[in-house]
Amino acid sequence: MLIPYRKHRPRPQQDCADPPFDCWKSPDGEVTAEFRRIPGGYLARFPDMADFAITLEPLAVAATPVPGTDAATLENLYRNAVLPALGNHLGQFNLHGSAVASGEGAIAFIGLSRRGKTTLAGAFARAGYPCLSEDVLELRQSAQGYLVQPQRPLLRLFHDSASWLLGRPPGWAEGDKGELAADAQLPFAGEPAPLFAICILGPGTAPEPVMPRLGEAEALAQLIGHAFVLDVEDRQRLRAHFGRLATLAGQVPVHALDYPRRFAQLPQVVTAVIDGLRQGG
Repeated sequence: MLIPYRKHRPRPQQDCADPPFDCWKSPDGEVTAEFRRIPGGYLARFPDMADFAITLEPLAVAATPVPGTDAATLENLYRNAVLPALGNHLGQFNLHGSAVASGEGAIAFIGLSRRGKTTLAGAFARAGYPCLSEDVLELRQSAQGYLVQPQRPLLRLFHDSASWLLGRPPGWAEGDKGELAADAQLPFAGEPAPLFAICILGPGTAPEPVMPRLGEAEALAQLIGHAFVLDVEDRQRLRAHFGRLATLAGQVPVHALDYPRRFAQLPQVVTAVIDGLRQGG
């Protein structure tokens, strides 16, 4: 689902009279998004970056960036946060993760922000397994099970990850995040691929790659934490989304993947994941 959104002139974010009914937070507790109700829909606020006003009837999204928020950041917020949350609200199925295409099917990497999903997907692409997505896992059910839909052919990475993948510094400053477009070195898949397995990324404390398979109940508990939910108080939609997650956990192998976060070991991680999944974990 891709809904064109209107862009308003940049302006500072104004204080809201009512507190948010929900917040998204980073692993270190920083608020990354706030959600409030507005007439006919919702206000999704990304502090110090942008506000997105979402109306449901008629379906529309309007973005108001904060002065200094560039177009690429605004587009990324829309595509990788607002759109998947809105899609889930309307009955679609999106998770926070990246995916690559292998001979057996799509391998998805799901995890918290800065767990290395995009860097790992890039390492797989560099090894000949094309990327399907870098931050949003869009699933559609079919006769083949779940199909992973390809997303934009680019990777958003920090300077050090991009330097490792390219073999040279990228065209942005150290510490910043930028975009690498698909090319022969970092191929992207242009067609949907059946979902073969899901790997939930751990904190990076394992001394070598490990990927035990999770039982259905534990897999469901892990997947719940990586769903895009627009309205946590809408019980009917929450039940429906929980049902989709439960079905996924019962039909697709889910593994807990952890490995040292060192660039030099990423080729070993790629091999370990491919071999482990082919052997059933």
